[in-house]
Amino acid sequence: MTFATELFSVCPHDTAKNLAGWFILNTYLQRNLGCRLHFEPKDNFIQERAAVLAGPYRLVYANPFSAAIFRKERGFIPVARPAGVFDETFLVAAAGKGIGEHRPLRIASATDKLIVHALGIGLLEEQGIPIADCEFVFVGTHLAAAQAVIQGKTDLAFVYNETWQGMTDTTRQALQLLAETRSRRAYHCFCLAPEWQDKFQTLQDLLCNMHTQPQGSRILEDLHFTRFEPAAESDLDTLAAMIDGLAN
Repeated sequence: MTFATELFSVCPHDTAKNLAGWFILNTYLQRNLGCRLHFEPKDNFIQERAAVLAGPYRLVYANPFSAAIFRKERGFIPVARPAGVFDETFLVAAAGKGIGEHRPLRIASATDKLIVHALGIGLLEEQGIPIADCEFVFVGTHLAAAQAVIQGKTDLAFVYNETWQGMTDTTRQALQLLAETRSRRAYHCFCLAPEWQDKFQTLQDLLCNMHTQPQGSRILEDLHFTRFEPAAESDLDTLAAMIDGLAN
């Protein structure tokens, strides 16, 4: 008896940090699910997102923006997420600058195709800054957004919380943190294609119990996760509504 090879995709932001670890996880999933799973890394999230939307992928580990799109457009079902790890946005200015009175305010952002930008829009609203008073400058990466502020190219920037935490002390000291989201509603997660819905409980149990197994625990440690826990469909639906709101 032969088995079809199914496709597994991982957000390039995560594979860039530890590609080998995701190949090892792919092997672990294959052995425990009893299926052939092919993991082929993509160079960037735009390429990866297009491939999942166009191709027969059965399992993805997606950033929150992509996960919401996969759910809306292809009916993917959230399965599990890293415990205690959330995507949040920091609103920053150059040290000592604050929010100027001039308008429009130039705001650096990596891209409007990630949840960091959508959460950042919410921060502006909390600060009483109308979107009509802003000019967004998309610079490609979260670190480049921070550098744009430091170099005086923009007034403010949206910075990913993980990027902020990974900055050198010198870089952080050149910036002033004005506000930050604490929504705890955006996160990377494993999502299952509707064609694999019958594997949902098996996969969720496998992922959420990895930390109790010696091999699973080693893989989690290598990927810098403590454990996985169930992901909620309602969280993705909330993010999808937020993304739709920005598009309208």
